[in-house]
Amino acid sequence: MKLTDQIKIRELKFKPKVEISENSIELNDIGISIPIPNGFKVDDGGIFENFKAEYVFPENSEFSKKDLESFEKRIFPPVFVLKKNSRRPVIACYLYPIRALKGGSNLNIRSINKFELMWVPYLAKKTNEVPMNAKRILRNQMTGALSTEYGFDYKTKNGTDSIPSNLRVLNYQVGKFVLNFYLIYDDSNNLEQTELDTFIDGIKTNGNSGSYSLWKKIKAKFK
Repeated sequence: MKLTDQIKIRELKFKPKVEISENSIELNDIGISIPIPNGFKVDDGGIFENFKAEYVFPENSEFSKKDLESFEKRIFPPVFVLKKNSRRPVIACYLYPIRALKGGSNLNIRSINKFELMWVPYLAKKTNEVPMNAKRILRNQMTGALSTEYGFDYKTKNGTDSIPSNLRVLNYQVGKFVLNFYLIYDDSNNLEQTELDTFIDGIKTNGNSGSYSLWKKIKAKFK
């Protein structure tokens, strides 16, 4: 399967319902509540649009020029983005059908996290040796996984900025879906361990078990 196809099958065929309050974000389709950490706010979409406009994707011999252009165009916006200060640290939230990440195999959430990190070099060339072992997360009767730190340079098309940056992947299996967070930060705009711990501790079910009905909607789109 082409990488552009891999991106395409991850995208939901409809927009999940997002309810934003002062301290949390509710994804009622899957029955999950996500905290807004102190000092963070929900981005209005500018971060993703700026990323698409300014970021220089790493060269890859697997892609022709046409493939690369198609790959960049296929990247779709997150469900929401949390940001601190002007732009970083950033927490970008995606929701994927679980079969898009593991096919028909019986992968656990740590293995899904591991493969997600192996996929990242197509988006960002690593600058450090990255252990692939993900840390298992058990909080609020939910099972997730947190990757190790992935270093990369954030390069822009104007050629004036190249920011040594870091990425971690946090994900949870929620029914037939994977709730995926991309945590992006740098030395000047760090994501403190206490902030990360508080964020992880605050992710929980909200009593609205809508994941089954959401899965039925997705299957109906493919009939």
